[in-house]
Amino acid sequence: MITRMSADSRALTLDNATGVSPYSLEETWAITRRLSPRANVRVAARDASGEILNEYDRLWPVNEAPPSTTWAMLLADDDLRFKFLCFDFDVSNGNVLRDSAKLVHWLEQLNTPHLLCISGPTGGRHVWVHLEEPADAERVLLLAKLAKQLLPSLDIQPMTNAAAGCVRPPYAPHRHGGYSHPQGDLRFLTEQEAAPETVDHLIEVFVDAGAELTAPTTALPHGVIEDDNGHPRIRGPKRRLSQRMEDLLYGPAGDDPSYTLARILIACANVRWSYSDVSEHLNSTESFEHARTKRRGAGRVSRTPAQTEKVLTALWRYAVNFCAANPLPDTGDDSDFRERMANVTEAVERALTRAETLPGLWATHNGRVGGTHSQRAVLDALCLYMLQSAQHVVEADVRRLSADTGYGRTTVHAALTALSTENTSQPWIERVGIAEGVHGQQFRLHPRFSTEKESQDRTQARMRAYPQALASTQRLLREIAERLELLAHDVFAAPHSLGRSAGLIYKLLPHRGTASTMQLAQRSGISPQQLRQKVQRLVQAGLVTRVEGGWQREPPTSRDFAARRLAVDGYLKLRRERYESERVRWAWWLAEITWMETKGKRRRGKKPTPWANPTDRPEFAAYPRGPGGRGDHRKAIELVKAGYLDQGLALAA
Repeated sequence: MITRMSADSRALTLDNATGVSPYSLEETWAITRRLSPRANVRVAARDASGEILNEYDRLWPVNEAPPSTTWAMLLADDDLRFKFLCFDFDVSNGNVLRDSAKLVHWLEQLNTPHLLCISGPTGGRHVWVHLEEPADAERVLLLAKLAKQLLPSLDIQPMTNAAAGCVRPPYAPHRHGGYSHPQGDLRFLTEQEAAPETVDHLIEVFVDAGAELTAPTTALPHGVIEDDNGHPRIRGPKRRLSQRMEDLLYGPAGDDPSYTLARILIACANVRWSYSDVSEHLNSTESFEHARTKRRGAGRVSRTPAQTEKVLTALWRYAVNFCAANPLPDTGDDSDFRERMANVTEAVERALTRAETLPGLWATHNGRVGGTHSQRAVLDALCLYMLQSAQHVVEADVRRLSADTGYGRTTVHAALTALSTENTSQPWIERVGIAEGVHGQQFRLHPRFSTEKESQDRTQARMRAYPQALASTQRLLREIAERLELLAHDVFAAPHSLGRSAGLIYKLLPHRGTASTMQLAQRSGISPQQLRQKVQRLVQAGLVTRVEGGWQREPPTSRDFAARRLAVDGYLKLRRERYESERVRWAWWLAEITWMETKGKRRRGKKPTPWANPTDRPEFAAYPRGPGGRGDHRKAIELVKAGYLDQGLALAA
């Protein structure tokens, strides 16, 4: 049945989209013109025989006559912010009826206006949402990736490309005949707009339904290396699991499969297993049930291979990082993890809340420290390490902090000094113990941020399953990691780059929406005149755009292009590699000192005595020496960079 209404709003209830559209070509084109957030749409191409191709490679002004082929409407506006969400379900990818119905159910639960369309005779589905306020491309990208985990038939390409992402609008003709047929009132798209927080609410729904958020990435902790596939592992020779943990590995998953898997991964990381060693057991042991399936009501349902790999990869990375932060030889039990994680999260949240209420403190400039923005970045990094390890006390050397903040070692050292108890009546952190050997200085938040009373020499237990941690912990991890990642980039840190002030402005621009010049000046401490100059450089570099209401940050990927244009790309990577070489060289030299002080060691030219250890150097080869017998540190660095220590030689954990 078709109910004819005005051209602006018609209630249509056709059962299929294979027939002739109730609208003329001109009326259909008028609907597209009304909806389109841009002045152009993309038009399908034809091949030499005249067949319409599924390639929308030409732009067509909406103010001109309709094209002779079909067209697709761009989802984002001229500012590359999404005015429309369109979930495109393709029959070649899976069950479109089930997936589109599931999405519609979630949208109805959120009371979000939407319109379902049968895209054409092939049976695909489009689910449209018209946003009241344009959504940031980064958030829509995250939304699309999370949705894909739950809805296999979804084609996320239109929502991952703000510049060219497009979908055929309602009633637009299909290249194989038929048209995009709405299964509801068109007014849900033309007159009813979804609330500004719709994208955030959908992300929360998808996460609650089982979609996995990407773990934040930071510099590798001390003693951690990456294999050829980028998976972390604790440096050192592989050892056998204890009998108890082998029984757990080859035993049942138990009532809590996620807890069982976490205990196993912690134990495997402790004995220097690699990701490939762990993944060999993925499909052969019951204990890996959590990686293969997820809870659904009272039972469990299978994950896709991609979801399984993602879950195992994320849990393995957390396990390795936690073991590196807490190198203790235990089996993986952690009876008080939840309580400890809650205490650490509470302390971190209290400190960062206090930091946010004092923008003027971080906006001032101190010649001795080089600007207290570096202090805030260092404070953020320390808080991140505490959350990652679920410990109040964390080890943090200046090289690792430099890698995660983008500031140099000298600036990091000065920031640590300024933040600590030694130089201020209102300290943020305090030092614990002293740096010794290969281990760096330990830090904790000042006691005024935490009421936790724990002995510093208490035996630390191991981590439970990270997904069971507090939701606020995951939120803080993502927020802190994002702040650090935005600033720690070649385009702001390298010599002859845009500079730290420009990076600060870029970081301070809100995740969604805009900020005015005066707002940026207040938060950054930069004068309005200087700030305008910095912003202009950011605009020229393609990192910031002027829109109605203020300035808007471009997606983070734009930094890579800007760094290449300025010929500064790769600067921080080279610095991290240099720092890692220095760290390995230092551990090598300490091992050499230990060997030299060992009694009964073998010496050149002497036969081993009965009590001499035939493996005096189980971890390092002999340190290079100069003509006078003194350690040749320059040669040692060259050997480290050449990979001399990589052949089965291990650092102390």
